[in-house]
Amino acid sequence: MKGHEFLTSIGILHRDVSENNIVLGAYPWEERRYLIDFDMAILQEAEEATRVSPTDPTNQLHQPAQEWSAQPAKSDEKKRVKGLRTGTFPYISFNVLLGERHTQFDDVESFLYVLLLFFFSYAGPLPTTQLEEAHKKGFVQSTGSGRLSHMRNWPTKYAGWADGDPQVIGKSKAFDFWDPFGETILVESPELENCLANNWPQVLHSSIKCLVVDSFKVFTQSTQHAAPKRRRTEVSHAQFINILDKWLITNSGLEHEYSNCPDFKDSRLV
Repeated sequence: MKGHEFLTSIGILHRDVSENNIVLGAYPWEERRYLIDFDMAILQEAEEATRVSPTDPTNQLHQPAQEWSAQPAKSDEKKRVKGLRTGTFPYISFNVLLGERHTQFDDVESFLYVLLLFFFSYAGPLPTTQLEEAHKKGFVQSTGSGRLSHMRNWPTKYAGWADGDPQVIGKSKAFDFWDPFGETILVESPELENCLANNWPQVLHSSIKCLVVDSFKVFTQSTQHAAPKRRRTEVSHAQFINILDKWLITNSGLEHEYSNCPDFKDSRLV
C-alpha cells in the first residue's frame, strides 16, 4: 500500500493490483513487500476525492451524475490493446467494471479484494518443512506440480468474479458498498463463516472478522458522497493503511504463535 501510494504521488497509476502482483521477500531483515507487473501502468495525476457541497450537503443525491462520478475513460484508454477495463478481474473495482475511468481510488479498492480473497484462498500458512523447501527453490513452483497443500477454491459467489459478466459483477460489488449494513452481512455470510470454520483456527475468527468489517466499513462510508448509480469508493491510502496498522498492533502477539516461517535470520539459508 505504501509503495502504491508513492507511485501515485509521482504520477504512476498501477491499474492491476492483485494477489499475484503483491509478493513478499524471504528474509525478515530485508525489504519484505513488493508491488510488481507494470504492464497496465500509465502516467496519470492523482484524482481528488469528491467534495460535498458545504451549503446543502443533503442535496448531494440530486446533483448531476457527472459531477460525482469518475471521469469517462479517455479515448486512448478504450483501445483494445489496453482495454476499457484494466486489471485482474476478481480484484477490479466496481467503478471500472461498470466502465468508468480508472483512478487511484480503484486501485485502493483492489487492495481490499486482495485482503478479502486471501482468507478464502488459503487454509493458514504452509507447514514449516514445506516453507523451507519452497525457500530452497526460490519460491518458484514448476508447471504441472499441482497446487500447494494450503490452497483452497473460492466459494461460488467469488469464483464468479473471475470470469463473469463485468456489469453483473460490478453491480454486485457496488451493492455491497451501498448497503449501510453491507460489512455486517458479509462477515455473517455462510461463505465467510464456512471459510473460517474449515480453514482458520477458531482463535483467529474474531480478529479476521474485525479486520474485514473495519476495512469494508471505510469503503462503504466513502460512497456516501456520490450520486446514486454513479458512485465509486474514495478511500485514501492513509485511511486503509491506518486500519491495517491498528489491526497488526492489536494482533501482534498472534504472529509467532500461528506463523510457520522458519527463522531465516538465524539460519541464514542461502
